[in-house]
Amino acid sequence: MNKIILFFFLLVACLGYAPVSGAVQNLYSTEVPVTDTSPDVRQAAIRQAFGQVLVKASGHRDIKGKSGMKDLLKHAGNYVQQFRYRTKPGAEGEDEQRWLWVAFEKSMVQKALRKLGLSVWEQGRPQVLVWLAHELKGRRRLVDPEQNAGLLQALQEAAARRGLTLLVPLMDLQDQSALRVSDIWTADRQSIEKASSRYDAQVVLAARLKKKGAQWSGRWTLFLADTEKTFDSRATDEVSAATEGLDKVIDWLASRYVPAVDSESAENVKLRFLNVRSLQDYSLLMSLLESLDAVSGLAVEASSGDQLLVQAKVRGGRDILVQRLSLESALTPLVSIPDDENAEPDLELTYRLR
Repeated sequence: MNKIILFFFLLVACLGYAPVSGAVQNLYSTEVPVTDTSPDVRQAAIRQAFGQVLVKASGHRDIKGKSGMKDLLKHAGNYVQQFRYRTKPGAEGEDEQRWLWVAFEKSMVQKALRKLGLSVWEQGRPQVLVWLAHELKGRRRLVDPEQNAGLLQALQEAAARRGLTLLVPLMDLQDQSALRVSDIWTADRQSIEKASSRYDAQVVLAARLKKKGAQWSGRWTLFLADTEKTFDSRATDEVSAATEGLDKVIDWLASRYVPAVDSESAENVKLRFLNVRSLQDYSLLMSLLESLDAVSGLAVEASSGDQLLVQAKVRGGRDILVQRLSLESALTPLVSIPDDENAEPDLELTYRLR
């Protein structure tokens, strides 16, 4: 490693722990429809908006029954930072729709979530690429952005309500030649991941929707680097079956990657990275680590050759860091096996930068 890179590493190390950045945009604001601008209607809309922001900021949707939720909603106005009205054109033949946009104070939202036993999923949210196929009257087809725009828009809106970005394939000639409807129906991981490589998404989701009688059913397969999970959904219409399935997927992601609120005391975790050969590699690696919501601070401890040793302060501890880094395609985890089988396991996490 040349002297310029080494000097840069040592400069960062001397600075000690650096605060992380990269928060999700619009995490603490939302808008809801209103009939007029009267105080009573506005107060009801603010309560509705506050409930939506608590869901979006935490990643958890099942919060209505939590202890203290009713009291939080009752005093939702105390958390407002600013609000404004705007109008949207109505559908053909319909009047304009008035909306109330509300932004809530970040620190107050975080405090409210702590009261509910939740924490903010503010950083490190993965982008999710979704491949869809559906069967209607015995005929199976890949869902197309043009022909099925309403369904895909409903899914993207459902993801946005949870604070996640949902990527939809272009379904151009390249996608159509790379993937068949049978690949989605059988959840063929190899074919799906190969077709997904052009989109550079951290999480890939394959779903099939089928109508039988008056019911729509869905099967959702989530592909991660270290695991594969399947979820089922059922509803009387296709959009509801789709959004319910997506919500179940996001429920699982939130349960796995969001630090528990009772893990405020951070644990120090050492990470060794191999194949760090340039300033560009270093910048990529540090940006990746700083994007993790569970990481509250970083310090470079040593560098030698193409190796970098970093100490991270992690809310939730080692396990949640391992789970979160499993989403990163730029890192390959390495397992250290002690020479002596009775020796203590290596407490460092070791990764190779691809």
